[in-house]
Amino acid sequence: MAAALASQELTQAFQTFTELSGALEQSYRDLESQVARLNGELAEARLERVRQERLATLGEMAARLAHDVRTPLAAALLYASRLGLDGVSDADRRDIASKIVGRLRHLERLVADMLAFARGSGVRLGRCDVGALLEGTAQSLASRLGPRARLTIRTLAPGLAVHGNAEALVGALVNLANNALDAVGGQDACVEIEASTADGRALIRVRDNGPGVPAEFRAKIFEPFFTTRASGTGLGLAVVKSVALAHGGSVRIEDTNSGACFALELPALGADA
Repeated sequence: MAAALASQELTQAFQTFTELSGALEQSYRDLESQVARLNGELAEARLERVRQERLATLGEMAARLAHDVRTPLAAALLYASRLGLDGVSDADRRDIASKIVGRLRHLERLVADMLAFARGSGVRLGRCDVGALLEGTAQSLASRLGPRARLTIRTLAPGLAVHGNAEALVGALVNLANNALDAVGGQDACVEIEASTADGRALIRVRDNGPGVPAEFRAKIFEPFFTTRASGTGLGLAVVKSVALAHGGSVRIEDTNSGACFALELPALGADA
């Protein structure tokens, strides 16, 4: 009789343990789902906050853009008016046409930088393979490279991925590479884009063989409208910073023996994410 009661109690205890284990497992799954949802909402909230900060500067941007557009536009119009003059040789016409295209491309870059700064990274988020981001950057830069300029991309962490907007991240990398090419000048530019990982973070470094960044410029080089070039928009690096912040990351200048090195740091995804 006692043995039967003990067996019954053991069976009931085992059933209770099984029920509790199932309830705990379901609670864990619910908690895990809520954490994932909250992380997504936090990422979207971060994007919206950064976007609002950018929109707050639109008045200043519009005034600055109107000023910056006037100069290349006037130059393009002046060059275009010369095409209709009598006695202009074919060689001169080609030279004038090339200058017009150069001014129009500068205008295009001004507008593109302004739109990228105002729009930010958008809300289309997903898994982004870092190797694919580097390949997309190289493709975007193909038309910019001269016959003696060299672009090298390298991934030291195969399979490395981040959560974000691929278009915005490629745009940020293109801005960093364009900044490097502008800094070097001429046809002997060597730009290297390298991806690696450390402490759960994705690191994408853009190095060049230019003169480097003077110490007095480092504190303000990522501020909107700061530029050291007469033809610069002052928005390229500001776009990079805003995209990095929107993705929970950062961008910085790293010390190097020669040239400049910009490091874009982003949270890395796990292999099963």
